[in-house]
Order: sequence, then C-alpha cells, then structure tokens
Amino acid sequence: MRILLLCHRFNSLSQRFYCELSEKGHEVSVELDVHPELTIEAVELYKPDLIIAPFLKRKIPKEVWEKHLTLVVHPGPPGDRGPNALDWAILKGEKEWGVCILSAVEDYDAGDVWAYRTFPMRRARKASLYRREATEGAVEALWEALEKIERGEKRGRPQEGGVFNPKVDISLRRIDWHRDSTEEVLRKIYASDSQPGALANVEGEEYYLFNAYPEGFLKGEPGRLIARRDNAVCIGTRDGALWIGHMRSKEKHSIKLPAIKVLPQRIVERLREEAIKPWESVDFPTYREIVYREEKGVAFIEFEFYNGAMSTEDCERLLEVIRYAKLRPVKVIVLLGGEDFFSNGMNLNTIEASDSPADESWRNINAIDDLCEEILTTLDKLMVAGIRGNAGAGGVFLALTCDMVFAREGVVLNPHYKNIGNLYGSEFWTYTLPKRVGWERGREIMENRMPISSKRAFELGLLDGVFGKSPEEFLNKLRELVLSFVNSKDFESFIKSKREERLRDWSIKPLKAYREEELERMRLNFYGFDPSYHIARYYFVRRHLPFRTPPYLAIHRRLSFQSPPKVF
Repeated sequence: MRILLLCHRFNSLSQRFYCELSEKGHEVSVELDVHPELTIEAVELYKPDLIIAPFLKRKIPKEVWEKHLTLVVHPGPPGDRGPNALDWAILKGEKEWGVCILSAVEDYDAGDVWAYRTFPMRRARKASLYRREATEGAVEALWEALEKIERGEKRGRPQEGGVFNPKVDISLRRIDWHRDSTEEVLRKIYASDSQPGALANVEGEEYYLFNAYPEGFLKGEPGRLIARRDNAVCIGTRDGALWIGHMRSKEKHSIKLPAIKVLPQRIVERLREEAIKPWESVDFPTYREIVYREEKGVAFIEFEFYNGAMSTEDCERLLEVIRYAKLRPVKVIVLLGGEDFFSNGMNLNTIEASDSPADESWRNINAIDDLCEEILTTLDKLMVAGIRGNAGAGGVFLALTCDMVFAREGVVLNPHYKNIGNLYGSEFWTYTLPKRVGWERGREIMENRMPISSKRAFELGLLDGVFGKSPEEFLNKLRELVLSFVNSKDFESFIKSKREERLRDWSIKPLKAYREEELERMRLNFYGFDPSYHIARYYFVRRHLPFRTPPYLAIHRRLSFQSPPKVF
C-alpha cells in the first residue's frame, strides 16, 4: 500500500511505524503537521491508500478523513479521550493502560476502534512508558488493523461511551513540598516528563523539574536542597527525599539542562557532594547514571544518560569507568547504555547553553572520541555493545567501536549525522563502518537520513544479532550469550585474531589518522562559514516547529516525485 504518515514531529513512535511499514514493502511518505492547508495538499500530491497519524496535537482536516481512510494512534485504551492520556494515567495511578488505533472523525479520539492493546503500568516516566509499552502495543495494533483493511473491512468497532479528559492543568503538575509525599512528587514529575515538566519552588525560585529518582537513605527539610551528585541534586520531601537530574527555569525560551547547570552556582557550591562510585554497591534506591557490576569474568556497564545525550562530563565519567574495567580481572566488558536509549551522541542542550557553542561542541566531540579510542584500543578483552533502547548519530558509532554489537528487537537506529546541520561525524566511523559493511554500503548508510530498525541493521551487517522483545529479555539473552562465548574454545582465538587485525590495520593507517581526518571536517562544521549545524542545533533544542516538511521525509514533495526508492 501507499501510506502517508502524518505527524506533529517525526518522533520515536512515528519512526518505528516508518521502519515497520517500509521494511515490509509498503510505500511510505511522511508529512509534518505544519498547516491544515499543507496537509490537504500533501494528500492530493501523494494520493495515499491509507493515512496513519502516529503523533498529532491537533485535528486532522475534515477534507482529509472524509475522503481517505485515516487512522489515529491514541495512547490510551478504548473509551479514553483527550490530549494527555498517559499524563492522566500516571497522575491517577492507573494499574493498567492501553493504546488503540482509531478512525479519524470530527471529535477527538471518538472514532471506530480498529485494534488496541493493553499493558500493565510501570512506575516510570511518561516518555519511557510511551517509548516502550505504548509503542510495542501500537505496533501490534497497527498490524492487526492493516490485516483487517487488507481483508476488505471498511470500518472498525464503534466505541461505546467514553470519557474526555482535558489538558492537564498546570496546577495538577505543581509540587507542594509540605503536602505531597515522595510518591506524589514522583508521580507529578513522571507524568510531566519529558514535557512540560513539574513546576516547583526550589530555594525561592520556580523551576520545571524532570528526570526524578527516589532516594532511600538521605532525608531533609521539604523543598530544601540537601546534596548533589554528578549533575543532579537531592531535595527533601515530606517523608524522605528524591533526586532531580534535570531542570528548566520558568523564564520564556529556557531549555532543559542538568540540574547543577540551572541552579545558581552559589547554591550548588554549598551543597555537600554525595559521591558513589559506579562500582560501589548500595542497598537502597538512589540516583546513579553509571552502574558497574561484574559476573563470572564479565563486566557490565550501564549508563543511563537522560534522553541518550552525552555531555563532555558524561563522556569523561564513562571513560573513567571503562578504564577501571580494563584494569579488572575480567575477559569481557559489556556496554549497556540505558533501557530507553543506548546513546544519541553529543548533548546538544548543554552545547546550546554554553558560553561558546562552537567550543563546547569541540570539547564534546573530543570527549566522545576519547571514549571510542579507549574501546578500540582494548586489545586484550572482548568489548560488547548491548543496545537495549534507541540510538542515533554518534551513539550508533560509539556502539560500533565494540567488537560485537547486539540490539533488542524493535530498537530504532539513526546511523547518520546529516539531520543536524549536515554534520560530518566522528567517533571513528570512517574506520569501523567500512570494516563492517564496506565503503559502498557505508556511504549509502551515511547518506540515508531515515531511521532503520535493528532487524534491518542486522541484515545490513551493522549488528551481530537481534533478540529479545523487552529490555529484560534482551539483557538475559545477552548475558547467556556472552557467558557462553567467554567459556568457549573460540574465545582466546577471537581475541588473538582481533589484536593481530587491529595492529595490521594501524600499521597501514594509524588510528589517530582517522580521528584527525574526521575532526578536521567537524572543525569546519563548528567553526566554518556554513552555519547549518548551529542553526539546526538551535531549532532542535528550542523545539521550534519546521515551516515545511523536508524532502527527505516527504517524498511527495520532491521535484521528481514518482514512487519511493527501495530501502537500501
């Protein structure tokens, strides 16, 4: 079928739908919801067999859904209606929630139900629930709906009743430190993450709070800052304390940043530092972005950086842990990233907020390159990347510096840099990518600006294996695979061959030469006359909507539009 995806942003769910549909042979084009007239124009240009709206914030024009079968994804079960479905589910403490695919009609979320799935609610951030349970349920419902359409069914099942929940008022997101329990504070922050944040007064100023973690040991006066760790701060509550990893000031156009970069320096400096090394064990819940553990000669390193963005300081801390692991009596080091994101490369928000974005970009890319070089030059141990969540740009190529790379089913990868101002990229991709797929296919991958699934990445040779429906299942299978290999007769010969191959490669062209060549191109991106990177970063961080759908998404807006090209 020829399918048009209509979305507010090309977000994680929209990208997953694109991968699922295009990789099954459907012709797929994407139109961003810039203006109703442009939406109508897009439909007239593309003449789709089906329109799917995975993520929208306003009504679809009547001229569209009256003439074309149009399906809408709603992150709530049948009967739930309104714009903040997951927010309400978290605030109300729902034990089970769902996602459904509906026909577009005049009233919000009131159309016929084509398919739906339910899932148990985790104690987690809204964005995490959306990326995992809601997305997996939506994909299953998508295929059920398509099967019905292909069988010739004309409509779904009419909804009976239903409750419309309005937009969550900011007063329901506001934290009252003296009245709200720790659980209530967490619920408000979870329901407001990643947008718009939970509003709270901290040390006499109002901020939006994000990225919260419960604390099981420290206690303090409600609303009072009592400690800091890495980039986070600990705040006392009525019955305990919690950690806040990210904040945003209330002023207009402010951006989300690590908490210690938002609070006044005089306040941060007076806080005592509660340092816990990643390899130290603790028997209570607390905040740690990096966790190190060992099992039967295997080191596992989990790094849960918010939204997968890795600042200069994040890279430096992760580098310290990898160097620690290299000194340990282990045979394998497994880099696990986080459950929602493995890594998305440089932290564009901290770069944007710096005094000199060009200088901070340079520091950040060099810090990631230091990390990648440390991995590549580990010749006496097996380096493994376990991609449990989505990955993009430098995060993909960070994973490719490992000897073996495995990913969870359903993970979406964006192995390219061009969507942020035509960045050239670094992370030694000019060494690792051709070794995996060859130069010709490597160029195709870098020029392609669309996402690919972990399954497709495996077919292309980017990955060594794909398995596991959930992060937990993936981790269990990865653990079994690694422990089995480390105890096999092939392990030592693999390490020996790897060492010989690397040394042979670098005798022909030193590893530092790849880095220097890539960074020379990146220097032009950061300091050259073309401002594309700085403009793209600014619009990305400030969440400015585009004034048109770019042609790489909207094939129907290309000058020589015919049919979509085949996925390479």
